[in-house]
Amino acid sequence: MSANGGPIVVGDGLDILIIDDDPTERALLVQRLARQQYQVAHAATGAEGLRAVYQYRPRIVICDVLLPDMEGIDICQRVRADPTLDGVYIIIITAYDSGRKKQRALAAGADDYLAKPYDPNELRARIRNGLRFHRLQERLQRVALTDGLTDLWNHHQFRELLDKEYQRVRRYGGALSLLMVDLDHFKSINDTYGHEVGNQVLRQTARQLLRAVRDTDYVARYGGEEFAIICPETSLDDAAFLGERIRLAIHKNVRVETCADLAVFTSVGAASASDPRVGSVGNLIDLADQALYESKRNGRNRVTRADQIGERSEAPVRLDEVDRLRKEIHSLSLRTKELCLQSVWALIQALEARDPFTAWHSRNVTLYATWALERVDWGAALRKATINAAMLHNLGKIGIPDALLLKSDELTPEELATIRQAPLITCKILEPLRVFETEIAIIRHLRERFDGAGYPDGLVGASAPIGSRLLSVIEAFDSMTGSRTYRTGIPIEDALVELERESGSQFDPDFVRLVVQTVQEDRARWQAQILRARKGCAAARCEVERVTRNSAP
Repeated sequence: MSANGGPIVVGDGLDILIIDDDPTERALLVQRLARQQYQVAHAATGAEGLRAVYQYRPRIVICDVLLPDMEGIDICQRVRADPTLDGVYIIIITAYDSGRKKQRALAAGADDYLAKPYDPNELRARIRNGLRFHRLQERLQRVALTDGLTDLWNHHQFRELLDKEYQRVRRYGGALSLLMVDLDHFKSINDTYGHEVGNQVLRQTARQLLRAVRDTDYVARYGGEEFAIICPETSLDDAAFLGERIRLAIHKNVRVETCADLAVFTSVGAASASDPRVGSVGNLIDLADQALYESKRNGRNRVTRADQIGERSEAPVRLDEVDRLRKEIHSLSLRTKELCLQSVWALIQALEARDPFTAWHSRNVTLYATWALERVDWGAALRKATINAAMLHNLGKIGIPDALLLKSDELTPEELATIRQAPLITCKILEPLRVFETEIAIIRHLRERFDGAGYPDGLVGASAPIGSRLLSVIEAFDSMTGSRTYRTGIPIEDALVELERESGSQFDPDFVRLVVQTVQEDRARWQAQILRARKGCAAARCEVERVTRNSAP
């Protein structure tokens, strides 16, 4: 016991608290446990022991059943009545090996029971069990309070922490600010590069946020690609400055090794509890959210302070109504995209009257991509965007002169280079249609090579969008097996051999294997489509020639 009668602590942290009124027994136990490198505290009375429990939050409490001021069973009941002490493992020790005492102790919340004189080896084993239990409790608590992907605080814990900080400011004064951080066009990242790349971006963003903030700040994943930062004792000016630092750090440092062209931009909203519009935690969140969406409305990739947006005169909208409207807008967006897609597809089919080979090539690449994607575990959005890109990628041939499209002789290297610009022309045509953002990224990089010798950006390996890498293999297969005016398509087997020969140089080996396996396991279906396309092209060509002859003067 210390000079002032309080508990003695041995070590810097606390593994074990011993509560025992026998000084000899207590000193012996402290000595044994200290030799085993445990951090130990000890107390002689129940009142001292309870104070030590609240002060040190020990992992294990070893408590004598009989104390001068209360029973060890009373301490069990007091500890178990406080949910903040749920993780404390309690071992009751008694000189009376009574079955009734044991039952009372366990009923009061003790985790273990040991009779004196006890075997030191048995006590060590019970302590190991207690520490193992405590570690499990800590892991479970961590899982319950944190986001599994980013290891930041989750939405539930964010609200708990913000409530606590808000009440502190309201009771004692001081400053409190909140930042809402959202990754711009994150859906496009998922759709273009795949969800695993999206997850890497989220994890790296979380690391950048933790590096940028102070130890006293709290960083949480608010939901999806949106993060929240609670900034105690921080003015709105300082919070906005922090938001700008975060915005720049994320753009500069969030990089995925396999996606060299991937750039991450961020919109931020900042609000302060001192704002006169804030009368509750919900108000503070709403205000920070409004500032965030003001950043979005003004072009994204910026920080907006809540005092930069005007007072809203509209009545507050119920959350369920907001959710309903979001779903309705999403549904309308999908229908709008589908209508745009149908219109553009009609334009592509109109090419058939001018160039039947282009029209059939678009049909085949779309169909072959659909068949290949049946064998991969991609998300629905990425799968749909890849099929759309297959359908649309040849639209740019509208900008290619007829003399090249309809040339009956083999094309020169310069002419081939012009034809291969069609995907970039397609991107320019589709660019005003923001609903095709992901498809545009896939089409833009169709001519990249796995070895980095392609264009337009010379992307290496998996840095090209995943949809681009698959479609480049499928497009090459159809180009080789489809007939042209100046040549007949080669057999399936020869085309597969050529794909394998270019695997690792022109094409991604994974997608070469996928296409080869898909063709070989369902060869009849692929062969039937090749023959159908050849006949369709021949018939269309005859019709074009007939119309041309009849219209000649």
